[in-house]
Amino acid sequence: MDMKYTVLSPWAKSDHLKKYPINPRPADLKGKTIGLYASFKEYHPYFNRELERQLSAALPETKFSHFTYIVDTCEIKNDPTNYEDFKAWLATVDAVIGVGADMGSCALYMGYNFAQIEQLGVPAVLLSKYQYLSSASKGAGARGYPGLRIVTYDGPGFVPNDVDCDKWTRETYGVTIANMLQDIINALTSPLTEEEKAPADPYDWSSETFTGTLDEVNAWMYSHGWTNGTPVVPPTREAVDEMLKGTDLPADYVVAELPPLNGKATVEKIAINGVMAGCLPTYMPLLIAMVEGMADDIIKLEGWTCSNAGWSPTIVVSGPIAKTVGLNCDRNLFSPYTKAASCLSRAIGYMIMNISGCRSQVEDMSGPGCDCRFGICIAENEEETPWTTLPADLGLKDGDNAVTLFWPSEKHQIPVTSPSAALGTLCGLWHGGFDVGAMITLPPESAKQFAAAGYTKQDILDYVKEYNRRPSSEIPRAAIGNNHPREGLVFPAPGLVHSAPLFWNTEHMFVVVGGRDWGMCYLGGGDHGGPVCKKAVLPKRWDELAEKYKQIPNYVEY
Repeated sequence: MDMKYTVLSPWAKSDHLKKYPINPRPADLKGKTIGLYASFKEYHPYFNRELERQLSAALPETKFSHFTYIVDTCEIKNDPTNYEDFKAWLATVDAVIGVGADMGSCALYMGYNFAQIEQLGVPAVLLSKYQYLSSASKGAGARGYPGLRIVTYDGPGFVPNDVDCDKWTRETYGVTIANMLQDIINALTSPLTEEEKAPADPYDWSSETFTGTLDEVNAWMYSHGWTNGTPVVPPTREAVDEMLKGTDLPADYVVAELPPLNGKATVEKIAINGVMAGCLPTYMPLLIAMVEGMADDIIKLEGWTCSNAGWSPTIVVSGPIAKTVGLNCDRNLFSPYTKAASCLSRAIGYMIMNISGCRSQVEDMSGPGCDCRFGICIAENEEETPWTTLPADLGLKDGDNAVTLFWPSEKHQIPVTSPSAALGTLCGLWHGGFDVGAMITLPPESAKQFAAAGYTKQDILDYVKEYNRRPSSEIPRAAIGNNHPREGLVFPAPGLVHSAPLFWNTEHMFVVVGGRDWGMCYLGGGDHGGPVCKKAVLPKRWDELAEKYKQIPNYVEY
């Protein structure tokens, strides 16, 4: 007879399960003022100007008012600089139409902000590219308004180089706007359906349990979208209690709330997802630090997990804990041969699914996906570094047990025959995003070459920032042509070609020592993606726990 397990749910509790009706619509728009909300991309305000032109022709007695919110990856209610102006603007309009839901995380944040408009008592209609309808709807639903009215369309999300943005927008979207104009008017004026008047609250799965065989447990978990289908360790009460020995925090302590679900990452939910991923109790300090890092505003979690690009959550472990749990910092640095590397990276994937609430093609809108979506976990080689360690570089101290999180999207090998060879490759790399970050890993032999030549880590970063350049005409307009330029950025002059940097600053760049023979550069991260470093706090009975769960593979001979 197959053994049966009673398992706990990995799904987090959220305060946003209560759903609310959207606001009643005006019977008509005669004499009304419609607010036109634009998000941060360069063409959004021009889109709304064309929308106003066409609506004015159809509704000559209607007035219009514009508001552009240039901060991306931010819920406007959490923005003390702009929120009061936003509320003051809303007080002057009778309804709002918004454009900006044209990429994965962009659509999610537009859903957040349009739920906020509904919460503040103004009927709203969001315009979304049809590919990101799920993101926009989930964003609104995650903030209590699943009935937000959304009109879909298609078209490019970025402006090409060497065009007049106003003219391009009118030519690109003029007919598109005309074709959806009546749908927009209907969404602004049609009476609410019964479902819109009284949306149903979803079931709270956070306290659910299930009893079954190992196969049945895995099928139950996968059927609810809580795993990627690979077998999990059953998170029984006994297994989770044992996992909780890895921290002195109480089980119900909320470490953070992770968006978009804003699931409560209690210590117990962290432990449940860790057990499922195969983690040991000695990994708990790292798991908790990972959650703290994901919740840090530097990461802006859903800006990456819900993006249409492909990003890899990257975990760098520093301090004595790395060796204790068996992480590798030497040859095969990025290969997941060790239990700790495999299970910690899998755990971050499960926590993103079950506490953050980010699932494939529902909230995760990455077009290409990513082979490392469930994470990469490495350890820093502190014993052989000629410099300070990563925690000391990022605000902690040398020797601290710590986790550094970063969210890159592509990788490149770096030759390390000499500092010049390494720098030559680093200065030739290219990435199309804006405010790009980089994680540069150098093997100890290369790090020592750099140090002997007088380079600090910061010297390396400064050099790459200064000399990784391209003609400005080759830089995608999306990187610099939006409405949110970074402080200190010098824009290329229109019509001229000048040398322009890939990296605008070194704030999102860092160097790690580890591996052998080759270096690596992981590009991405940037203005929302890290790095962020959090201390891993050990429990009082750490030595006893570490001895009990010491696991190092001893490969058999042949």
